[in-house]
Amino acid sequence: MGGWSRAAVLALYRSLLRAGRRLTFTDRDFYRRAVAREFRRCQALTAPGDREAALRRGQFFLSSRLGGLM
Repeated sequence: MGGWSRAAVLALYRSLLRAGRRLTFTDRDFYRRAVAREFRRCQALTAPGDREAALRRGQFFLSSRLGGLM
């Protein structure tokens, strides 16, 4: 997984879901489904570079306050 442990990926997933609890103007169920769908889509990635990019995208989304949603 290119330096990312399974625990780190799950921690990112949980952090994104936890951050979604604070959403007020976006449907929380839609957000939760979108996060789960993106993680499932990225689960099929095989190239380590692609996986690394997807995980960095998730970290950026979280650090940028959910892409400006909050």
